[in-house]
Amino acid sequence: MLLAIMRKAAMLLLAVIGFTAFAKAQTVTGTVTDSKGDPVSGISVTVKGTTKGTSTNAQGVFTLNGVANGATLVFTGTGFTAQEARVASGAVNVSMATSTSNLNEVVVIGYGSVRKKDLTGSVVSVQAKNFNKGPINNPDQLLLGKVAGLQVINNSGQPGAATVIKIRGTNTLRSGNNPLYVIDGVPLDGRSPRPSVGVSGVGQTPDINPLNFLNPADIVSMDILKDASASAIYGSRGANGVILVTTRKGSNGAAKVEFNATYGISGVMRKIDVLDAAGYRAAQKKYNNGAAGSDSGKNVDPFEAILDKNAPTQNYSVAVSGGTDNGKYRASFLVSDQKGIIRKSGLKKYIGNFNGQYKFLDQKLSFDFNITAANLVEQIAPVSNDAGSTGNLISLALIWNPTLELKRSNGLYNQTNPSGQVNPLAMSDAYNDYSTLQQLLGSFTAGYKILPNLEYKLLYGVNYGAGSRKTELQGWIKATGGNADGNGLANIANSKLFSQTITHTLNYNKDIAKDLSLNALVGYEYWKTAFEGNSTFTYGFNLNLNQATINPNYHYYDNIQNGLLANLRTSSYKDPTVDLQSYFGRAVLNYKDKYLFTGTIRADGSSRFGTNNKYAYFPSAAFAWNISNEEFMKSVSFVNSLKLRVGYGQTGNQDFNPVDAALYAGVYNGNNNFNTNQFGNADLRWETVSSINGGIDFNLFKNRVYGFIDYFSKKTTDPILDFVISQPVPGSGTVYKNLDGKSAQEAWITNKGAEISLGVTVIDKKDFTWDVVLNTTFIKNSFQSPALAGVPFVKNTGALNGQGTSNAYAQVIAHNQPLNVYYLQIFEGFDANGIAKYKAGGVQFAGDPNPKGYFGFSSNIAYKAWGLGINMHGSFGNKLYNNTLMSVLNISNIVGGRNIFSGLVGNGENTANAISPSTRFLEKGDFLKMGNATLSYRVGNHKAFKNINLFLTGTNLFVISKYTGFDPEVNVNKALNGVPSLGIDYIGYPTARSVTFGVNFSL
Repeated sequence: MLLAIMRKAAMLLLAVIGFTAFAKAQTVTGTVTDSKGDPVSGISVTVKGTTKGTSTNAQGVFTLNGVANGATLVFTGTGFTAQEARVASGAVNVSMATSTSNLNEVVVIGYGSVRKKDLTGSVVSVQAKNFNKGPINNPDQLLLGKVAGLQVINNSGQPGAATVIKIRGTNTLRSGNNPLYVIDGVPLDGRSPRPSVGVSGVGQTPDINPLNFLNPADIVSMDILKDASASAIYGSRGANGVILVTTRKGSNGAAKVEFNATYGISGVMRKIDVLDAAGYRAAQKKYNNGAAGSDSGKNVDPFEAILDKNAPTQNYSVAVSGGTDNGKYRASFLVSDQKGIIRKSGLKKYIGNFNGQYKFLDQKLSFDFNITAANLVEQIAPVSNDAGSTGNLISLALIWNPTLELKRSNGLYNQTNPSGQVNPLAMSDAYNDYSTLQQLLGSFTAGYKILPNLEYKLLYGVNYGAGSRKTELQGWIKATGGNADGNGLANIANSKLFSQTITHTLNYNKDIAKDLSLNALVGYEYWKTAFEGNSTFTYGFNLNLNQATINPNYHYYDNIQNGLLANLRTSSYKDPTVDLQSYFGRAVLNYKDKYLFTGTIRADGSSRFGTNNKYAYFPSAAFAWNISNEEFMKSVSFVNSLKLRVGYGQTGNQDFNPVDAALYAGVYNGNNNFNTNQFGNADLRWETVSSINGGIDFNLFKNRVYGFIDYFSKKTTDPILDFVISQPVPGSGTVYKNLDGKSAQEAWITNKGAEISLGVTVIDKKDFTWDVVLNTTFIKNSFQSPALAGVPFVKNTGALNGQGTSNAYAQVIAHNQPLNVYYLQIFEGFDANGIAKYKAGGVQFAGDPNPKGYFGFSSNIAYKAWGLGINMHGSFGNKLYNNTLMSVLNISNIVGGRNIFSGLVGNGENTANAISPSTRFLEKGDFLKMGNATLSYRVGNHKAFKNINLFLTGTNLFVISKYTGFDPEVNVNKALNGVPSLGIDYIGYPTARSVTFGVNFSL
């Protein structure tokens, strides 16, 4: 009886406890606003001490089920100070204060993420709110001037053209100095599937940016891994640093629609100062003994004639997102049309993205997917890297006699120039070049929490691209200097790029002792990439046709069978497939939030290397001391955080000529013979970059002064170069070798420098804020090869083109010199007869194309609903070689019926002075550029429209420099023998200045 009563009492007690617990568990809703009272989306809301959480929707509203009365909610978000609120009823409304400290921001570090305050390596995270604004085609432009140690150099002003990206200097003697890009965990190949085409008489046009297929509006953050302790987790591809791109994902709440539209116009930022018609006539009289010379009586501006004046740019994007704690989605679409400032050039983009994140089994099982599909249509102007003065549209316009008409009264082009020069307008109309790219980047990730602190993830990623290109030069054009002259030429080319990634990771994160936590990662990755293509070429279409009889709708590349069969050429290629197999691990220890240690190791095996050196190992270690968390710092009130970082690591470089350097490769010569042109080297080893980094991070005076100071020293050992060798029949060719002690040619590359980033919140009031950020980098590099100290140089590069430059070059790789050092005659003025004088001793080392430093400056002012942001950047201490001035606009033109640079008139030079490479054409490359400025107005909400913003952006507004070319921020690709050049300017596509108006809002 007693036992039965006790059993019933216990059941009653349990029922009461259950009812009480149920009564106390409740649904909590609330709204999160900023200091101005506007709703804030994306704020993370968690129940303290649990994993239960959600985030605010577009209206700043959140809902949490099953929250106990008296529980504490924690509110966190990028740009806001973390805040806590106790649940006393079913509604919790919070106002978030803006924070100038970003120590709690999550930073992606490769196969995972950490809080910024827990970093031990040199990593910079740039959020979307700090990106550059304006007509931006590719992600690297978002970072221009934003990151200490990151240098972005334009190769061409053509919309979508490739750029050179360097993180802490040049690490290799070959191409492949750009960093590794990883998009949402998927590493890219680094190449674009656009076919390369070299048209006879026109030359090779600049490459396209391989990141054009990404929608910049889809990017939420970019994390730059600069030192080896941070990038060693990527092993053989981390030598040049790593840029991790994270795209936008869905958020909790009802469906939200975001819309963005911009429209702008563009023109030339800066022109080269050539003679106008009046100046040309005066120069003709001066240099032709007072005779009228080639004055044809007209007044024309040939350069203006090839411009697309007020070239329009339009961008329209829409995104839809929403979801719950267990399932989120986002879809976006972009339509972009950017006309180039040169006639018949531009880039159209159609990009779609769809991603989702879903959780099952009480959020233990997760499935994520991300798909980006793009179609790019590019029209390319005949502005090449290597054409002579007769084949480049820019040079044709610069040297055209400004007194000579471009068109006859009957509407036909003037093609009887006494100088024999091609009419630039005729060249523009006769040349057609279109490229179409289809690209797909997709990934699928599955994760499972085996234990609360142990999670497994599988990622499969695909990067596919197919490119086609059609080019023609119509037969009525005259005097191009190529085999299309008077014949007509057509080329059709196709290429395909396909990469795959499979990554397995196991992550363990737990407090293993009272004051000690461990975040450990192990993983396996397999990456494979392949590239192939083909082309068809012919010339000889309409030998007797002229401009008046040609059909403007008839294109040679669409009727290539009508070309002369005897001239038909076909070709195809397939690069050896590259396989990379990797094992990696990382451990992060945190003791008392004061002492942090990170250790990584990666083993990479690549098919690019010989059987004797398939695998290499890349270790790193880094230590950080949170000094501000020590007891002795508690009394130092002006220090909010202070951290010391030191690290060492090794990374590798396997990026070089796509032909597999470990294998033999050859070509069939058409006579039943196979000629070897690339000899294998079974002993070829990785280039290894060893890096030391030391830095201090600080936040002072209530986080109103913040930044870091870093010192770095990098050394590249076993650099790889190709060498010409001769073999017994059949054929001869090249072989890749390491410059190492084993071959008595030990060599290495060093990059040493310091970085400073300083941010200051000058004003921080409710209705008025002002922040400024300055970053600067000082760097010095050199090439060392003691065994070759007596040799003038190891390799030459910096190919020069145009008049007087047959087989000429301007730069070399030499012992104890900076990379790409100029190697020239030393110009010492003109003698009494106006003939150039040069220093005795012949060619000498003559200057450094590498900047001694570069910098960026940002200022953001907000007053009530108004905002003003400006971004400037520049560099100093380097020299540029003006190949345009030397070979295109030289003084001899004036007696040949061509135009010249205005600064040559009256400089004492004789028109008979021979053209010769020398320091005469070296100019200071120092510059300061107003990259962009944006004026914005926050309208707020209006009926169904929310978060309405209007903005006006100016891009490349001005540049301050003594350089006489289009833009001192230039690097036309003048590689020679596989060795890249730096700082050579040769009639490149000019930089555009743009003004853009835009609006964005949500529904």
